[in-house]
Amino acid sequence: MASVKRLGFATKVLIGLILGAILGILAGPRASAIGFIGTVFLRLLRCGVVPLIFCNIVLAVAGMGDVKKLGRIGMKLIVIFLGTTFFAATVGLLTALVVNPGKGFVMTEVGEVAEQTAPTFSGIILNFFGTNIVGSMAEGTMLHIISFAIISGIGIMFMKEEDQAKLIGGFGLISRYIMSFLRLVMKFTPIGVFCLMANTTGTYGTDVLGPLGKFILTIYIGLAVHAFVIYGGLYAIGTRKNPFTFWKDIAPVWTTSFSTCSTAATMPVSMRTCEENLGLRKEVSDLTIPLGANMNMDGNGLWYGVVAVFVAQVVGIDMNIGTMVVAILTGVLMTLGSPGIPGGIIVATTIFLQTMGMPIEFVALLAGIFSIMDMGITTVNCVGSVVVAAVVSASEDRRAPRGETTKA
Repeated sequence: MASVKRLGFATKVLIGLILGAILGILAGPRASAIGFIGTVFLRLLRCGVVPLIFCNIVLAVAGMGDVKKLGRIGMKLIVIFLGTTFFAATVGLLTALVVNPGKGFVMTEVGEVAEQTAPTFSGIILNFFGTNIVGSMAEGTMLHIISFAIISGIGIMFMKEEDQAKLIGGFGLISRYIMSFLRLVMKFTPIGVFCLMANTTGTYGTDVLGPLGKFILTIYIGLAVHAFVIYGGLYAIGTRKNPFTFWKDIAPVWTTSFSTCSTAATMPVSMRTCEENLGLRKEVSDLTIPLGANMNMDGNGLWYGVVAVFVAQVVGIDMNIGTMVVAILTGVLMTLGSPGIPGGIIVATTIFLQTMGMPIEFVALLAGIFSIMDMGITTVNCVGSVVVAAVVSASEDRRAPRGETTKA
């Protein structure tokens, strides 16, 4: 028993992940009987996300005390987010061209898919702003919450010092309370992960052997390349540290995101990991993690690149250089438009295929197996936000006066 207690948090979660997968494979659909336990765990994590994110962003922005500093950090985040998403879509497309997931695949009858309207630039911007912050919090509309929190933090900067101190102290108290609640919930992460993984593998495990197995394999190869090559390289260059040590330090993030398939549920784990395991600047990580959950969706971008090649190969469309560039840029646009689209990535895929002039009937086919790939896609999205937080934090450390703490 003592040896079990000495195991680290990440090790316990990894053990839960592996044991859950084994149980799901052995028990099959019967493993879904314990799935509700994992759902309870997810709901407990999610119910603390909105107040935690709101308070931490307000504190991060107000704590900077300088609008110019906020603008500098914000610009770094946006540039890196868009850059990594562009690389993700490119990696997905190139991986698909090598693996050829659509070669030899015969299209079978699929369900009907309703046409959707492509997001406009103005529509994407409007998705960041709501009309009722209480309603947005109740519905968990993160883009509205994030924009309101950022503007609130800026507003606090211009208040009297005594009022600033009261508000910052109040938000800090609420943040510490919610984090204490979430730390208690996270003690049950290995059990929650075990139940979720057993349910997932028990329900979908056999599907990977089907005719779309090559498509699934392509997605996971692309995700692995993007994670270890693009993220690993970005981390090494941006922080001047060993990326292999980094992967070990953020084990709680990738094990939790892989098993829960939930960016929202992983956010508290990511923030805790950034602060406690990586020692990043709190003002940076508290802003990057929630913003990245809505803007840094590299896994989604990679998905669009693979989908474009897969559909083109099945229907016989020539993927010339021009078509590839359009597919990559459209994929990046879709990642920005997806958060405001009801139905998420599947609905966005319909828009993507329409824009590319490809048959949308493939969406119904891909939707049936998306859950198998959602684990990897969510993991890359969550890990990517942590990588960006580490890079931006390191760049701010280099600007800071000598001796200033990294947890400013």
